[in-house]
Amino acid sequence: MTSHSSAARLLLGGVGLLLVFSSCSSSSASPKVGSAASNTTTTVIGVAAAPTVASDPAAAGTATAASTTVAPATPASPGPVDGAVLLQQAVAATAGGYHFNQTATVDGAVALTIDGDRLSDGARVAVTSPTAGLVNYVITPAGTWLMPENGDWQVDDSGTPAVDPIAALGAPTSVTVVGNDGTTVQLVVTVPLAALGLPGDGDAPLQVAVVSGALSTITYSTTTSDGKPASTTTIIGPPVDASPVVPPI
Repeated sequence: MTSHSSAARLLLGGVGLLLVFSSCSSSSASPKVGSAASNTTTTVIGVAAAPTVASDPAAAGTATAASTTVAPATPASPGPVDGAVLLQQAVAATAGGYHFNQTATVDGAVALTIDGDRLSDGARVAVTSPTAGLVNYVITPAGTWLMPENGDWQVDDSGTPAVDPIAALGAPTSVTVVGNDGTTVQLVVTVPLAALGLPGDGDAPLQVAVVSGALSTITYSTTTSDGKPASTTTIIGPPVDASPVVPPI
């Protein structure tokens, strides 16, 4: 039980799950954030009329061809968006609970996946790693329980971790709109390193997608201490199981 309890503290402790590999990441590295871009191509359609020949030979003249250009209507550009307000509203909309699926990769290989529901009264999550396999967690204010794959539920008496992978978005340093197609708004949200559980006084940029006003994805990219690229991508959606979170035993 000690090894699983340690895993719980590493994977689920602190402010959330945005940086499950924070212990091996470099606090000085910053992800390269590219602005969303779109290209619009206008197609011109030419229609050639068939030559017309007069039935009266005396009235025969030179045949002519006409062309017609048809341009598609230009779609209206999306209106301006206040990124900070949009983010605040999207985060507030998750107050009743949400489902999340997070994948952490290091040097292109999946290091960890976390899938679960975060509700107002606790969380149910499944953590999968190449070394530990699958471990299920039930977390409530009263305590934490874990169940390894093919094992039984057991109490984790090391304390109750916080499980909220979007907590860092609640108090950003800055919010910048880098793309907007009218449905999906791409944001760069800068948050303190401390909000991600990282040492230092600096900031870290997160790439956040808001679709139709709802949080959709959160991505953070960095470099490990030995120079390997690492990232986490978290997909947010409605709860899969919105029933009350209760102790499994």
